[in-house]
Amino acid sequence: MHPRAPHGALARLAVLAGVVALVAGACVGPLASATPIPAASDSKTEARPVVTFSSVTVTGPLNVVLSAGSTQTVQIEAPSNVVALIRTDVSGTDLAVTIAAPGFTSTKPATVRITSPKVTSLSLTGGASGTLEAMGQALAVSVSGGSTVRGIGTVAQLSVTALGNSTAELGDLSADAVAISAAGGAKVTLRAVKQLTGTADGGSVVTLVVTPVAQSVTVTGGAKVVGP
Repeated sequence: MHPRAPHGALARLAVLAGVVALVAGACVGPLASATPIPAASDSKTEARPVVTFSSVTVTGPLNVVLSAGSTQTVQIEAPSNVVALIRTDVSGTDLAVTIAAPGFTSTKPATVRITSPKVTSLSLTGGASGTLEAMGQALAVSVSGGSTVRGIGTVAQLSVTALGNSTAELGDLSADAVAISAAGGAKVTLRAVKQLTGTADGGSVVTLVVTPVAQSVTVTGGAKVVGP
């Protein structure tokens, strides 16, 4: 079993979550077919009972904080009239976090806090922002559509897909083996300790904070891999 992240790492996760919350708070719900509603000035916190899940998919300008823990919890923190618009539905083993029509406008962040002992996949799209604490054997992270993810922790195997001007800042997430697929102007920071494989295309930039023992990345289309 991998050790829990040290206190300092948890503190960094809290700081990162605050940063992305400020960014997400200025966004407009993208799933609206009618005029988005203005967010109320007061806030509300609501716990969501959900069945067991092992992956999380977030669509739209929401701030998501995913933490490793011994129990599974899902909690919404948002303006009071926005909470009901944030959907948390489990299909199969995937928790889908979305914004219902007509969406909303807000200068305050709408945050979904998720704690789980077994999430192995996190996908962010449509301008979502996320922070994660990962501890375990394997993790898959995907960002697209201008989304951003930041992470800390330790995993044995890490798979990262970054597309469409998205950003994956995973320099504090240590992995023995990393598989990367980056394209469309994506920016990715990695800590691959032993092995790095994959592709970088379309002007994407992959930054390594340490030099892996073995590296095999196919670089095309003006992309680049830069090292420490």
